[in-house]
Amino acid sequence: MAGSAASASRPDGRLAAAGQPSWDDIRIFEAVAVAGSMAVAAARLGLSEATVARRLKALEKDLGLQLFLREANRLVPTGAGCALAVEAAAIAAATRRFLSRAEAARPLADAPVRVTATTSISLFLTRHATTVSRDAGDIEIVILSTRERLSLAHGEADVALRMSRPPDEPGYYAQKIGRLMQALYCRRDVDPATAPIISVNRETSSRIDDHILRYAEGRPIAARVGDSAARYESIRSAGALSMAPCFMADADPALERLAPPPEATGDDIFLLSHDVSRQRPGVGAVLAALRKLFRAHRAGLEGRLPEAGP
Repeated sequence: MAGSAASASRPDGRLAAAGQPSWDDIRIFEAVAVAGSMAVAAARLGLSEATVARRLKALEKDLGLQLFLREANRLVPTGAGCALAVEAAAIAAATRRFLSRAEAARPLADAPVRVTATTSISLFLTRHATTVSRDAGDIEIVILSTRERLSLAHGEADVALRMSRPPDEPGYYAQKIGRLMQALYCRRDVDPATAPIISVNRETSSRIDDHILRYAEGRPIAARVGDSAARYESIRSAGALSMAPCFMADADPALERLAPPPEATGDDIFLLSHDVSRQRPGVGAVLAALRKLFRAHRAGLEGRLPEAGP
């Protein structure tokens, strides 16, 4: 409908709101103001002189202003044109800064792939980091060990390994790739009946705390340690009794498992990626390498001990 403020189609196929110049037209105006010539501006912009003339005319129509006086061999800005040329130059400078920052923020094709995980899974990855790198085509990986949920959507990491339900948001891809089981352990040279007991703060895991309290049967708790890798260290170094990830403690000949890993304290492991980085070949290769790694070590992560021979 004539006179509507809705978007309208221009002769060159671009869409613009009525009376609202496009950024491209402002860029053309700024180039002409600097060059003082349509021909020179067209050459710098990689456009035809006819296109520059047509779009400059459309800009003047949109603004309702004459921006240039046409002299024999030169375009001279009018008073309004001079004032707007200053603003257009500021827009051009801001655009260059915008593009420069975007370029700096965009990971290079061969940039390291950043994998975020909790401490226990980070230790598992550290043990097998060279395998992941090799299977991904010798790609460098960076392991970000943290309990914080780094945002893949905001580019804080490229891949995440989490033990909680993945976000139900557009752009995310999630796959369950394993299960992390924990069990009660004590050092072989320590009597479990008298060993100091380490539990967890309930904010970290009420399930683990409940299981340890049931086992303790009223014995006092010496300390509460939230991080599973730190609990493993308290068992190994301080002679404590506590729960630790099976893949860590079962591999330590100095430790003895006191009971099978309870299913109630296990955690599913999810592999997460996001559209922000998923299309990078390196990220895809690391995702495939991680799937392969967790398949190969599923039994150890789940606490399934090798069957004894005859």
